[in-house]
Amino acid sequence: MTNSTATRTLGMAVMALITMAGLFAAIQVPLFGAFMLSLAGIPAFVIILAWGGLWFLGYSALTLTLAGILASPATALTLVPLVFMPAVLLSASVRLGFDPLRAISITLLSATLFSTGLWGLANGFSSESQTLLPVREEFARQIAVVEQQLDKVQEKGGESAEAVDVARENLREVYDYTLLLIPATFLFVWHLITLAVFYGAAQRFATQLGFAVVPLPPFSQWRMDWNLIWLFISGWLLYHVVGTAESIAVSTLALSVGANCLAISSIIYFIGGLSLLFFMFDKYKIGSIARVGLSCLALVFTQAVVWFGIIDVWVDFRTPKPALFSSGDSDEDF
Repeated sequence: MTNSTATRTLGMAVMALITMAGLFAAIQVPLFGAFMLSLAGIPAFVIILAWGGLWFLGYSALTLTLAGILASPATALTLVPLVFMPAVLLSASVRLGFDPLRAISITLLSATLFSTGLWGLANGFSSESQTLLPVREEFARQIAVVEQQLDKVQEKGGESAEAVDVARENLREVYDYTLLLIPATFLFVWHLITLAVFYGAAQRFATQLGFAVVPLPPFSQWRMDWNLIWLFISGWLLYHVVGTAESIAVSTLALSVGANCLAISSIIYFIGGLSLLFFMFDKYKIGSIARVGLSCLALVFTQAVVWFGIIDVWVDFRTPKPALFSSGDSDEDF
């Protein structure tokens, strides 16, 4: 065994242990699981880019074996759609020469469809089905905690009974709507975080490990494809029109699909709106304090940011507009 092979073997073992640690952390703290597991999954993307497919297969086999022994086979299998498949798809898109945003977009769509289908086969899509990653259960626990706090407020007489009832009703509406977004939108956000971390880490370690990736463009220059509007329109029609149909089976399916289409397209347009906001920061030389304040406002008025992201696709605020009159114009030009 050469020194290079021995070094890579040792590195592969260390990276497998890192991924294992992230997997257990994600299970213990589900609300932060996406970020923890994405950090722990960095070795998967780095190995396949730097060392190739054979080393990636070895790393995957070792990680799955450790997860199966130390946790359970079912827990080990969650690494396939949540870590290994996104790493393979993103590396393939990068090697095919796609620009960074297009590579991430293709991987994001493919990984979300694959993971959602696998989730449905393994766990079912209904809100009553048990899942390996207890997203619904964790969210239900958080809702129960808030309801207990509302009960305490009502007992102390801090608020009127009507106000508490309205707050409780709004809370239940949020809970019911959120259930519609599991698993598709949940997995979309999971993969979005994971792929962003993967690509950022690849840029960071590319020089050290001897491979190259195209840098992401500045965030202020991110713009969305105009075809995304069809996903937004379809989601709106399914959720607000077809979802009100008298047929329970049709309305339930339409509500679920429509809610996810609306949520996913809104998330993408929100990113586009934030990108436009940062472009305005640079264009008008906004100071640091004002940037922080306006960014916080953007997180509050999310719907306004979404609509700015939609409008920017059509109006294109970032392209310089031609001057009405140029310095070279003469009287004969009129």
